[in-house]
Amino acid sequence: MAILVALTATVVFILWSLFQLVKQTEIDERQRMEVWALAQKQFVKDIDLNDDVDPLIFEVLTSENSIPMIVVDEHDNIVSFNNIDPQRALLKDSLLLKNTLKVLIKQNDPIEIVFENAVNQRMYYGQSTILEKLKLYPGALLLLLLTISGLVFFYLRTAQIAVQNKLWTGMAKETAHQLGTPLSSLMGWVSMLKTKGVEDTITRPMEADLKRLETITNRFSKIGSLPIKKNIDIVRASRDVFEYLAGKASQGIAFTFYSSTNEIHLKVNKELYCWVVENLLNNAIDAVVGEGIIELSLLEEKDRVLINVIDTGKGIPKRLVKRIFQPGVTTKKRGWGLGLSLCRRIIEDYHQGSIQVRSSSKDKGTHFEIVLHK
Repeated sequence: MAILVALTATVVFILWSLFQLVKQTEIDERQRMEVWALAQKQFVKDIDLNDDVDPLIFEVLTSENSIPMIVVDEHDNIVSFNNIDPQRALLKDSLLLKNTLKVLIKQNDPIEIVFENAVNQRMYYGQSTILEKLKLYPGALLLLLLTISGLVFFYLRTAQIAVQNKLWTGMAKETAHQLGTPLSSLMGWVSMLKTKGVEDTITRPMEADLKRLETITNRFSKIGSLPIKKNIDIVRASRDVFEYLAGKASQGIAFTFYSSTNEIHLKVNKELYCWVVENLLNNAIDAVVGEGIIELSLLEEKDRVLINVIDTGKGIPKRLVKRIFQPGVTTKKRGWGLGLSLCRRIIEDYHQGSIQVRSSSKDKGTHFEIVLHK
């Protein structure tokens, strides 16, 4: 931060110095043009009196070779010009030369040349090449400052995200580790209950929930590691998650599952893929207040598979639709805003697919779409 402040202060000082230099250069060029006008006046006077031209006057008139100028009479007729593009100055009355005069009129106030015989002239002048370049430097310097500031911000932001990723990865792996011991113990207790002759109607739900906990533990343990992908039937995997959550949801929600074919084989990491489907379905369940419909559909195309999760819930506010996959963004009062962020990472980073909100309307529902390539 201190480096950025010092850099900003340095750039501000340089900009101020450049501004002062530009102003001083403008004053100097104005003075040069006034001296040239005086030399022109004296030159005409010497010619009228048939006197010898002072060498100094001649030097002043001929040495000015950087500032474009056009001299006009009291009727705005062009009398003479200097340092004008030869193509523009090919003819004294050419249209290009007159257009150049219009430009010079806008750049600086004219310098009056008043003769004793009352034949008055005005000299319009522009900017030298050096002054034009000087005026470009502040803009270039500001652009450089913005570029450096952008790079610094990008670096700090990337570093912050990297630290956050390491923190979440460490927490996830530690959670998986801590769950492992009680999970093994509970499995042992269930096995003991079965040996004691406890009815299957009691032990079977317990085994299902323990298997569920084991799946969640495996998911957390895989965060931060390169996932192993295998060729699986995603129709079966999606249906298993769908049926499990449908059985746990309230009775007012109607669940619909559809697949264009009985089997769709893709190379994915089953645990992570099911995690994404589960997250989207849980969000849909939370969004449906009272009665509603939740649909999970799989459509197989020539070179890709579309997985759609559609609900008739309360929808996502318009201000959050474009940011809904960012960490910390959530529509829930108690949500952490990490679920959809993990979904995007799993689908896009690990499986080179895409996930997006196809549509969302208030009190009409939301449509999420996952695209996985074959």
